[in-house]
Order: sequence, then structure tokens, then C-alpha cells
Amino acid sequence: MAQTGVTEAEQQPVIDFLADPATHGGAAVERVDTHISRIFLAGDRAWKMKRALRTNYLDFTTLANREQSCRREMEVNAAAGDIYLGVVPVVRREGALHLGGAGEPVEWLVEMRRFDRERELARLCDRGGLTRDIAERLADEIAQMHRAAPVTPGFGDDADLDGRIEQIAGALRQAAGGMAFAEGIEGWRTAAHRARIAHHDLVARRHRAGQIRRCHGDLHLGNVVVIGDRPVPFDAIEFNEAIASIDVLYDLALTLSDLLMRGHPDLANVVLNRYLGATRDYGGLPLMPLFLSMRGAVRAMTAASRGAEAEAAHDFAFAQDALRGEGAPRLIAIGGLSGSGKSSVARGLAPQMGALTGAVVLRSDVVRKRLAGVAPETHLPAKAYSAPVSRRVLVRMARDARVALRAGWPVILDATFLDPQWRACAEKLAARERVPFDGIWLDLPVAAAIDRVDHRGADASDATAEVVRSQSAQAQCPPGWQSIAAAAPLPRVLDQLRERLPRLFDQRC
Repeated sequence: MAQTGVTEAEQQPVIDFLADPATHGGAAVERVDTHISRIFLAGDRAWKMKRALRTNYLDFTTLANREQSCRREMEVNAAAGDIYLGVVPVVRREGALHLGGAGEPVEWLVEMRRFDRERELARLCDRGGLTRDIAERLADEIAQMHRAAPVTPGFGDDADLDGRIEQIAGALRQAAGGMAFAEGIEGWRTAAHRARIAHHDLVARRHRAGQIRRCHGDLHLGNVVVIGDRPVPFDAIEFNEAIASIDVLYDLALTLSDLLMRGHPDLANVVLNRYLGATRDYGGLPLMPLFLSMRGAVRAMTAASRGAEAEAAHDFAFAQDALRGEGAPRLIAIGGLSGSGKSSVARGLAPQMGALTGAVVLRSDVVRKRLAGVAPETHLPAKAYSAPVSRRVLVRMARDARVALRAGWPVILDATFLDPQWRACAEKLAARERVPFDGIWLDLPVAAAIDRVDHRGADASDATAEVVRSQSAQAQCPPGWQSIAAAAPLPRVLDQLRERLPRLFDQRC
């Protein structure tokens, strides 16, 4: 027999049942409503019920559809096994409702382990508790999710991308109504289509290469929680395969845009570089401005639908600005003794370059670890620092830098650059790609460098005091490079760079 649909009003008996502390052994119940679910928090459990809604992208009006969606939610959130526990029915037995057990199912729930909402990344970010370490771990999680995600060849071509742009523009126009920023929507739509057309060949290559995958689909900071020391993405899109079958960089772009619009370009740069270091997906960077713009426009639509005009206008301005791209490519090499602060300076400088996510940073220590197939913080034996291995590191850095430069991104190379061949490689790369080059030499006394190395915590560098001593004879600022006194605190070192090389900072909006 075909199942007839129900309305949200007809779910009220189940809502009352789940809101009753007696259902949960007397535990107090907190209810959280989202646009498609009702969540009941009680004790150490969270019970998620699908709202009996029908929209243009889902239909939860039948019990069978809601059950199917609950089971699909378990599947697409398999990586969050610490949170998702199972699918449980609300049953009618002997005239009363019960949570699980025998009886006629009248509703289906996702059973979840309750977590501390103060550990959600959105809340951590807003109170200044989202650290670089957490951001790096998040990027690792996203990269691993994307590697494991199945390829979805039926999505992600030109027509699909154009359709998404049209859907976003239409929904934004409807939500904005008479808001002042709405007059710019048609211009944004035209510019977004123009950006897609400009990258027609790249879109096709990524489609053929399997970069369109069944992704999380909703990777904003409110959908990631830190459990232990692991950022765990949850609440992946389960109700519509098309929404989540996207380019992996479009999935990442939501995380990046959320960080950027919350005022944290430094953390957006950390996430981007850690992710790219793990995936080497530098070839997709030309699409990132469009992807960031689309994410910003969706966020503007969401704000407009709540009547938050100022927030919507801010988000739409981001969407417009993102389409202008990262800025002009240029190559910067940062050299000096191990312990001189090269990586700290690169991390401090990178977010201040470019107009969006900042510079791509290629650190020799990290590239060496990736070549060895280990995490950046894993210690390597001495043989991993042989001349042949170092040559492979240089070749990979140069290749990835070339791809990023051609994508229009500024690039920072972070290495000692004690070897003249390394310096020549960087300078020749810039000349071949016809981009400006700046060499920065961090000048630090050997004793100070040794002290820093001795007190360094977990890091990609394996350098020791002995290594620093062996480097000291070669530690001379190369001709044409800018020598920067590196003994000062990092903010002062960056101030020196701004004074000596203001052109590096010109592109940040």
C-alpha cells in the first residue's frame, strides 16, 4: 500500500514524547530545531528526528523516506563514528509510544552521542580558541575524507556547475527581495558564469580525473566538533546526492570561506596549505575564487532568508570580491639557518599576501616528509637527508610552485637555501614563469638558532644543534637577497619585511 504523507503537525505526539524527561530516564531535555530536523538532547544522547517537510531538494513527508534518510545519514557520516550510534524507531506498543523495541514504528531517529557544543569549531573560532594545530588537524581530516570519497562521474561538468550558479542566483534573488544589495545579484551571476567559462578546460580535466566526489557537502565550522584532540566533521548532507557530489575543492571552499568571513585569513591559509600539502591539488587553484564566491553567495542567501540584511550584504560583498581572484602571482624564497624562523615568517607572511586565502607555502621539511609517505611531524632517519633525496625534494617543490604560480597564486618557498643550486632553481623558476622574485635571508646568530632548535616542540623539522653548527659556514646572505634580522619577536620581523618589501603586502584587501 502506498504510504501517504504527513505534516509536521502530525508529528506533534512524537515531539511531545521525545521532549518528555520520562522518555529519557528523567534526564532534562533540550530541543534544537534546524531547517530540516528536530534534535532532542538528553543525558549523554542526542536524538535527531527528520521534520515532515517537502522542499525543492528533499521530501520527508513519508515515514519510509525519513527512515531512508536516517540510514543514509549513518552511511555518509561513517567517519564520525564517535558521534553516530545507530538508527532507532519510535514505536507504538500497547497504545503508548516507546523508544526502540518491539511495536509499530511511527517515527525514525538517528541516535547520536551528545558532545559539548562549546567544542564546535564555530564557537571555538568566535572566542579565539581555534588554534593552528586544530586547523592543521582539520585539513588532515578533510584530505582523508576526500581521498576515501567515491567518485561521482554523473556530476561536476560544465552544465552541472552552471546549474548550481543559476540555483544560487535564483535563491539569493528570492531571499533578498528588496534588500539594497539585491541590485548586484545579476552582475554576480554574469561574472560567475564568465569565470566558469574561462575555466572550461580545467573543469573538464578535473571531471575526467575523478575530482568530483561524494563529499561532505556542508563543511562549515558549525559542522565540526573537537572530540579529544580530533576535529570531527559531522552532519554531512544525506538528503540530496547532487548537493554533495561536487569538486573536492568546492567542498573545502566552504570551510575556507567560513574562516575568511569570520575574520581569520591566517587560519584559512593554514587549512589551505596543509590540505594542498597532503593532496598536491595545486592544479585546481584557478577554480578556488569561483568556489569561494559561490559559497559566499549561498551564505548571503541564508542570511537574507533570516532577514539579516547587514549580514547578507557583508557575505554578498565577499562573494563579489572573491571573483576578482587572488591577485598577481609572485615567488618568494625564505632562507637561513635551521631555527632562524623561516617557517614562522612564512606562516605570518602568507595570509597577508593575495586577496583571498593568501600565498601557497611550500616548506622543504614538509615536502620531504610527504615524499617519504609520512605525516609532517614524523621524524625521519639521516638517510632521508641524502643528496639524492634532497634533489627530489627540490624538484617537487619547483613543480608544485610552478603549478601554483600558473594558477595565479603567490608562492613562498621555505628552505635553508644554503645550497647555491637551490637558490638558482628558485630564481630561474621565477624568471621562466615571468613573475617577480624576492629572496629573504633570515640572519640569526648560530647560538640563538641552536637554542631555538633545542626548545622546539612537535614540528616538521628534524634539525638538531649539530645540524645548525654544520650549516654555519654557509650561512651568508646571497647577493640580491634581503637580509632581515631574525632575533626579534615575529611581529617585529614581519614589520621589517613590511618596511623593506612593502610590495609583498600590497594585495591584501
